[in-house]
Amino acid sequence: MPDGGARADRTRQIMESCGGLITNDHFVYASGEHGSGWIAKDILNIDPARPQELSDMLAGAVRDAGIDADVVCGPAVGGVICAQFTALQLGWECVFAERTADGEGFELRRRYDQFVAGKRVLLVDDIINTGFSTGLVAHAIREAGGEVVAVATWINRGNVGAEAFGVDHFIALDEVHLPSIPASECPLCASDVPVNTDYAHGREFVSEQRRQ
Repeated sequence: MPDGGARADRTRQIMESCGGLITNDHFVYASGEHGSGWIAKDILNIDPARPQELSDMLAGAVRDAGIDADVVCGPAVGGVICAQFTALQLGWECVFAERTADGEGFELRRRYDQFVAGKRVLLVDDIINTGFSTGLVAHAIREAGGEVVAVATWINRGNVGAEAFGVDHFIALDEVHLPSIPASECPLCASDVPVNTDYAHGREFVSEQRRQ
């Protein structure tokens, strides 16, 4: 659920002031679905003060919810920044998950799998779009023997909740509703609107279309 109040207002202010919220374009998400909006975390992270402030607020929301964990885990690449700053503020240890060689999932390498085994894990991601990638990270943590006690994010695109990740607590500082639709039903594709290849997974999508 969104945190609401002052944290939500400040999160939206940070996102909009740096141009991190992009609308009226054509994006391909990690799930393969398409949509017209995107939150550009790469822009948010250019100034380290922005992710630090967002993560400080996220840590505060985690504390307010009474969540207790041993370690924070985020997905590489962008989620590592969020996870590190959040863990630092909470005083917990931190690891990260990486894409598998086939690109189909996530795994804990660098002996991080052994580190999280038997531990309570707060799964943190910077932006949750469809929840697809975050769910893969949750699976990797559980496969390694860790317990995902909660999921927390700076911004939820509004498509998922706690039940999607099999947790009792889902925390988001703010929600930005950017609907996604199956690629086969995408009106932007039907209208020949070019796919944005700078953000999301548009570059891979365009490359695959050219191979076909």
